[in-house]
Amino acid sequence: MSGDSAAKAWRRSEQQRLRNRARRSVAKTLVRRAEASMASADPQASAEAVQTAVSALDQAAQKGALHYKSVARRKSHLMKKHSTVLAAAVVAEEKAAPARKRRAKKKEAPAEEVPKKKRAIRKKKK
Repeated sequence: MSGDSAAKAWRRSEQQRLRNRARRSVAKTLVRRAEASMASADPQASAEAVQTAVSALDQAAQKGALHYKSVARRKSHLMKKHSTVLAAAVVAEEKAAPARKRRAKKKEAPAEEVPKKKRAIRKKKK
């Protein structure tokens, strides 16, 4: 009888191992795709890919396929790469845009100074 429960436990652990393996694989694939999309010039596509990868990593951590600290580290690295790509895109966009000329503000002539009215000082009644 004891062999039956051990066999069942082994079968369950094997099924869970395969599920975890699939979740890890999906998460890693999506991270690789996100990193590849960062190499492209489209920041919108890379933002979507990063969001999908982060979601997959979170799901893997929630189900126990990956350790939560490992997921946090991977997400941090991914977001750091993504922010550098976005910063580079913004700089490239600013360089490509023609510089706007600013109009000089007209200086107003100083207004005549109006003397301030002096308030009458009241004496306190006793």
